[in-house]
Amino acid sequence: MRRLLFPLLVLLTVALAALLAWLWWSDYILVDKCLDAGGLWNAGTRICELQVTTIRP
Repeated sequence: MRRLLFPLLVLLTVALAALLAWLWWSDYILVDKCLDAGGLWNAGTRICELQVTTIRP
Protein backbone atom coordinates (compact mmCIF):
# COMPACT_ATOMS: atom_id res chain seq x y z
CA MET A 1 0.00 0.00 0.00
CA ARG A 2 2.81 2.37 0.86
CA ARG A 3 4.47 1.82 -2.55
CA LEU A 4 1.31 3.02 -4.27
CA LEU A 5 0.78 6.03 -2.02
CA PHE A 6 4.04 7.85 -2.79
CA PRO A 7 3.65 8.04 -6.61
CA LEU A 8 0.02 9.08 -6.15
CA LEU A 9 1.07 11.87 -3.80
CA VAL A 10 3.75 13.05 -6.24
CA LEU A 11 1.25 13.03 -9.11
CA LEU A 12 -1.28 14.99 -7.09
CA THR A 13 1.36 17.58 -6.11
CA VAL A 14 2.49 18.02 -9.71
CA ALA A 15 -1.11 18.38 -10.91
CA LEU A 16 -1.86 21.01 -8.27
CA ALA A 17 1.30 22.94 -9.11
CA ALA A 18 0.42 22.84 -12.82
CA LEU A 19 -3.08 24.14 -12.12
CA LEU A 20 -1.78 27.01 -10.00
CA ALA A 21 0.83 27.90 -12.62
CA TRP A 22 -1.84 27.94 -15.34
CA LEU A 23 -4.13 30.18 -13.28
CA TRP A 24 -1.27 32.63 -12.67
CA TRP A 25 0.00 32.60 -16.26
CA SER A 26 -3.39 32.95 -17.93
CA ASP A 27 -4.60 35.91 -15.80
CA TYR A 28 -7.80 33.93 -15.17
CA ILE A 29 -8.17 35.20 -11.62
CA LEU A 30 -7.47 38.83 -12.58
CA VAL A 31 -9.99 38.72 -15.43
CA ASP A 32 -12.63 37.15 -13.19
CA LYS A 33 -12.17 39.78 -10.47
CA CYS A 34 -12.29 42.57 -13.06
CA LEU A 35 -15.53 41.33 -14.58
CA ASP A 36 -17.07 40.78 -11.14
CA ALA A 37 -16.34 44.43 -10.31
CA GLY A 38 -18.15 45.56 -13.46
CA GLY A 39 -15.04 46.46 -15.42
CA LEU A 40 -13.79 45.63 -18.88
CA TRP A 41 -10.61 43.55 -19.27
CA ASN A 42 -8.18 44.95 -21.85
CA ALA A 43 -6.16 41.91 -22.91
CA GLY A 44 -3.64 43.93 -24.91
CA THR A 45 -2.47 45.93 -21.93
CA ARG A 46 -3.59 43.42 -19.26
CA ILE A 47 -5.46 46.18 -17.41
CA CYS A 48 -8.94 46.27 -15.90
CA GLU A 49 -10.78 49.35 -17.12
CA LEU A 50 -13.39 50.64 -14.68
CA GLN A 51 -15.77 53.49 -15.30
CA VAL A 52 -15.63 55.94 -12.42
CA THR A 53 -18.81 57.82 -11.57
CA THR A 54 -19.28 60.58 -9.06
CA ILE A 55 -22.48 60.88 -7.07
CA ARG A 56 -23.23 64.39 -5.88
CA PRO A 57 -25.74 65.06 -3.12
